Amino acid sequence: MEKWKLFELDCNAYLNKKYGNFFTHFGFSNSTISDIKYENNKKMFYIEVKMPSAQSGQFVLLPDYQNKKFIFSPNNKTKPNKSTDFIIAYMNKHFEKYAHVDSIGQNIDIDQKIFNEWITNAYKDKGVKFMITKGKDYIIFPINQYGNYFFITAKYRIKKSGSSKVPKSKQQEVLKKLTQMNINFELTDDFNIKSNNHLNKLKFQVDDSEYMFSYFKENIYHIRKLSNTRNANVIFSIELRKEQNPTDLENFVNSL
Repeated sequence: MEKWKLFELDCNAYLNKKYGNFFTHFGFSNSTISDIKYENNKKMFYIEVKMPSAQSGQFVLLPDYQNKKFIFSPNNKTKPNKSTDFIIAYMNKHFEKYAHVDSIGQNIDIDQKIFNEWITNAYKDKGVKFMITKGKDYIIFPINQYGNYFFITAKYRIKKSGSSKVPKSKQQEVLKKLTQMNINFELTDDFNIKSNNHLNKLKFQVDDSEYMFSYFKENIYHIRKLSNTRNANVIFSIELRKEQNPTDLENFVNSL
């Protein structure tokens, strides 16, 4: 299992052990909901998990070469706001610098306050009230303190889109392909498979689509359909800059 997935599970286990069994893990690759849900009586909120060095959100900008400007993609999961408008205005002024980026990309050299505003608003829209990360020890703080705990940078670069579940219309073809690959498996819930074969990150092709096994737990694997889309994204990255502020931890404890 990837380090970031283990980190999410470790943080959830820590919270349940330290503050009572009221925390439920919902994270991994589902970006539409937050990582951990706290619920106790009438109190409910979400906690986002971030490794001390990580990516922290993204959105697609489409270059309009004719008019020399960038367009906020209508397929983004987030909505345009003052932060995206500011970033787009800056990039439009330097259109030639950003119009032909590759997978390495170009840095966006503006004040990190703009990046922080975009990140915190995106998390607030998902009901996130607190963040948890780890330095020397676990660190918990309110979402509005995000920029005080992380250095934030942004880059515009080409990134292959994420993965999705196997469409129901393709499931029988995928199962047939697994049989042809001589993989011994048992089909489990939600179109996962259980197998003693080492399958993690193994890729295979069905028609024009590429699929990959992703380890879940105890010899159980997800099957993910990989996207063929390659768009240029504004991608935010973070690096931990300080340890726990006792007042922020007290704020969290008082919210339980």
